[in-house]
Amino acid sequence: MQPRPIRRQEAVEVYRNAYGSLYDDAVVSPGGKPGRYLRWKWSNPGVVVVPRWADTVALVPSFRYPIGDLSWEFPRGGREPDESVEQAAARELNEETGLTATATKRLGVLYADTGLIESPIEVVEAHVEAPVSGRRSPEAMESVAEPAWFGSAELCAAFADRRVRCAITIAAAALAWPR
Repeated sequence: MQPRPIRRQEAVEVYRNAYGSLYDDAVVSPGGKPGRYLRWKWSNPGVVVVPRWADTVALVPSFRYPIGDLSWEFPRGGREPDESVEQAAARELNEETGLTATATKRLGVLYADTGLIESPIEVVEAHVEAPVSGRRSPEAMESVAEPAWFGSAELCAAFADRRVRCAITIAAAALAWPR
């Protein structure tokens, strides 16, 4: 048996900026009671890149303001208007790591938080020629450093010791492994 849906009565936008919109929607519960539901919609769909070289993947150390700490993550960001998923993946890879994608493959779609964020994130594997990064060009509010390469055992260790804190990265790794 499937759960009954929560029905939106009215979309109520309470905040908007260049990156997205926050809504406090008027809804009706499965039992018929009125209520409110908070949701976020990104301005553009997202992409997360799994950089692959041989049997390793690259993670980028990123300082994340909301948690006030470092997290090792796959490169990710929003797609530009009229940009394909593959183009966005190659651009994000280059911006955050300086690496160049030689081939890309879509692995699937995930949602960062199905209880709050409605926007999908495409997971793309990007093969690179060599694990040597070039010049990075992160956006103004990105705080990233040189990528590091992880084999499957090292990646599992990074999950276990909480160096990887990003749920998007963990979910993307699940789609990328086993190979």
